[in-house]
Parts: sequence; C-alpha cells; structure tokens
Amino acid sequence: MSASINHADDYLWDRRWKIINRAQLSTLYHRKRERFFDFWDRFIKGVAIIGGSAAFARLGSPDVTAYAAGLVAVSSTFSLVFGLSERARRHSDLARQFIMLEADITAKGEREFTEPDINRWDAKVREIEAAEPPAHRALVITCQNELAIAHNQGESVHPLGWWQRSLRHFVG
Repeated sequence: MSASINHADDYLWDRRWKIINRAQLSTLYHRKRERFFDFWDRFIKGVAIIGGSAAFARLGSPDVTAYAAGLVAVSSTFSLVFGLSERARRHSDLARQFIMLEADITAKGEREFTEPDINRWDAKVREIEAAEPPAHRALVITCQNELAIAHNQGESVHPLGWWQRSLRHFVG
C-alpha cells in the first residue's frame, strides 16, 4: 500500500512541477516580449519627438525639415500599425496571469495540494495559453535555457546560433 501511495504522490508532485515550470517559462517569455515591444514603442516615440521638434523648429535646411517630418510620419505610422504599445500591454497581462497562477500554487504549499487542485491549475494554464499569440521558437528555447540554468540543469541547455539569438523576436 505504501508503494502505491508514494507512486501517487510522485505522480501529483510531477504534475505540479510541470505546471509550475510552464508558468515560469510563460512568465519569462511574456516579460521578454513585453520589454521588446516596450523598447521599440519608446524608441519610436523618441524618434518622433526629436524629428517633430526638428521639423517644428526648422533646424537646418528645408531638406532636413522635410526628412524630419517624413521620419515622424513613418515612425508614428509604424508604431500605430504594429500596435507596439498594445502588444507590450498584452504580454504584460499574460505574464501577470501566469505569475498569479504560480502564486496560487505556492499558496497551497508543497504538501497540501490535491489532484483537484492540480486539475484546476492545469485548466488555468490551458485557459491562459488559449489567449496567447503564436510563440517564437528561438525565444522559447532562450527562456527554457535560462530556466534550466536557474534550476541547475545545465544538461538541458540547447545552444542557439547567433542568427537565432539575433532574430528570436522576429521569426516564429
């Protein structure tokens, strides 16, 4: 009887760990995406402010003023069309949901959880994941590598080429 209880406990513990790991991976992924979109949103707004100020003050020749005005129009249109600010907020919200799930799991403790708790947590992960945009594979691997290193599981690290690291936010 004791062996079957240990097997059941191991099974539940393993499921709990997998849910926590998914939540941590997703949190890390969405925080990275949030920072990426937030950086570009702020950068483009900065370009628009500088270009707009140069155009308004008519710094330099008429050609410089025209280029500055064009830069403002192009950068502002890019930000508006791609919704950089909205994407940053979306990823922030997804990360927050995964953090709240992990907090719920942690609040239950390491020994007091039951199979219905695990089923509820698993369902919540799937509910949040249903609202996620498609993931970028190289960025997911980057996050998995960071978690593996954080959990002292260096053998689980999968190296990425320089081009994969460079394009991880752009290529799915």
